[in-house]
Amino acid sequence: MKVNIDKYLLAVEKPAQYLGNEINSYHKENYKASMCLFFPDVYEVGMSNLGIKILYSLMNQVEDFALERGFIPFDDMEEIMRRDNIPMFALESKRELKDFDIVGFSLSYEMCYPNVLNALELAGIPIRREDRDESHPLIMAGGTCVMNPAPLKKFVDFLVVGDGEETMVKLAEIFVQTEGKSKEERLRAIEHLEGVYIPAFHDGKKKIKRAILKDINNSKMYENQLVSYIAIVHDRASVEIQRGCTRGCRFCQAGMVYRPVRERSLENNIKLIDSMLSSTGHSEISLSSLSSSDYTNIDILLKTLQEKYKDDNIGISLPSLRMNPHSVRVAEQISGGKRTGFTFAPEAGSQRLRDVINKGVEEQEILDTAVEAVKAGWVSLKFYFMIGLPFETMEDVKGIYDLAKKVIGLCRPINKRINITVSVSNFIPKPHTPYEWCKQMSLEEMAEKHNYLRDLFSGLKGVALKIHPPKKSYLEGFISRGDERTGDLIELAFRKGVKLDDYRDNFNLWMEAMEELGITPEDYLGERDLDAELPWDIIDVGVSKEFFKRELKKSEEAALSHDCRKGCLGCGMRRIVPECGSLTTNRE
Repeated sequence: MKVNIDKYLLAVEKPAQYLGNEINSYHKENYKASMCLFFPDVYEVGMSNLGIKILYSLMNQVEDFALERGFIPFDDMEEIMRRDNIPMFALESKRELKDFDIVGFSLSYEMCYPNVLNALELAGIPIRREDRDESHPLIMAGGTCVMNPAPLKKFVDFLVVGDGEETMVKLAEIFVQTEGKSKEERLRAIEHLEGVYIPAFHDGKKKIKRAILKDINNSKMYENQLVSYIAIVHDRASVEIQRGCTRGCRFCQAGMVYRPVRERSLENNIKLIDSMLSSTGHSEISLSSLSSSDYTNIDILLKTLQEKYKDDNIGISLPSLRMNPHSVRVAEQISGGKRTGFTFAPEAGSQRLRDVINKGVEEQEILDTAVEAVKAGWVSLKFYFMIGLPFETMEDVKGIYDLAKKVIGLCRPINKRINITVSVSNFIPKPHTPYEWCKQMSLEEMAEKHNYLRDLFSGLKGVALKIHPPKKSYLEGFISRGDERTGDLIELAFRKGVKLDDYRDNFNLWMEAMEELGITPEDYLGERDLDAELPWDIIDVGVSKEFFKRELKKSEEAALSHDCRKGCLGCGMRRIVPECGSLTTNRE
């Protein structure tokens, strides 16, 4: 059934987010199977997600299959929906979520889990899998978060772990072919697909191998990206020029679970960018990847784009640059004279701790890059650091201040208007990394280090210190390394009123839920035994436990591991992708 929200649109903030008729949106009337791809956050965040745009384009190319979108409503719209009994709906058709064959949640941030339950409740769909019947859609989830499926098992019928392009398209085709079949029959039809984890079938039987798009260069194009009518967080076209990273930073989950590195050819990147700019009308293109400046042909790509679009005022952004003077020259190339902000990510203040985490950057490189950036006209520099990293000491924490002081000391004589922002986040040991066994800081430890940094920086002129809220980091640690009991915690917290954690402080409600369930911090934030079975071990991401243990040992010794483009380190990926290491392009 369709819902009618027309009479409410002038009563809510940013009504265009509920219209669903954006440029390049699909409105299919004849189909045999359908899915609502739901991003459990507000529209302007979800519409900035490249994964949503890729799947929306690819799955709607499947004959007789319709993919629509859903987002969490703002408080004003939700209040109206609850007051007037308006069920949660999909944007394009305004059909109720419960009328779809599948409702799929895209999860890139653990603190959005209560929003998933809120969407289901608004849709009139029972939250727990065991309470749903044939009248309800199948509920699935995908995204980086499902690398640990345990907290979600009570709520979803199946998960898709890893790259979605091939698996999700095959899934759409199978649902078209199984029109009219029961939910169990449909689950049986997809259980063989790479990356599909069905708790009712797979628990205790086998490991689930992450779905891997082995040939990104020949994957289907997604140039017809959606173009929203309101400003979104990243309001531009976005092209993933490569996937994966070879740097091997030990703290980085994405760098581990998106191996191997796969590059799209120079020719195909240019072709995709041309088509995308034409189909969207955007005046800015983001060349996206975990480490864009490592793309083999990055210099040629930038030069080609600049020459091609020199008269069209097209902006180019690179979200991830290495810390070296070459990056400054690259940034100069793409800035077109605009000097907004230059971002650095040393991650740790001391050289010892950067070696511990295998960051692979020397202090002199950081200082040289900062100086080159200021000489080139940048007056705003931003530095990202983490505290609470394994094997960290208070001297390492002080290193953040020491490095910032050196940067301001070198850069201020060049330009007195220079300002520096030091952004500090709290480290969370993530699953499928060498630090998955390590303890996470307690709130008391966070407070001690935060106060120490604030005292140090209070007398440093020209430098602003920003610290990530400790409560969110604390809760994220509980959920990201959680087990099935964490599902109970998420549900109870939601029942107490938790939702939209990014926009309000629900910490006391979470703590009340933990107390009621008898959950203690040590259960989830404490150190794990190296031989213990972990909740996420059912997922085989391709990187072996043995490799993680070797890297943890090297971390303790502050020993570096080289970039795997310089030689295989034996992480285990070749067991699944024999071509690992040869999926980059030749320099053209």
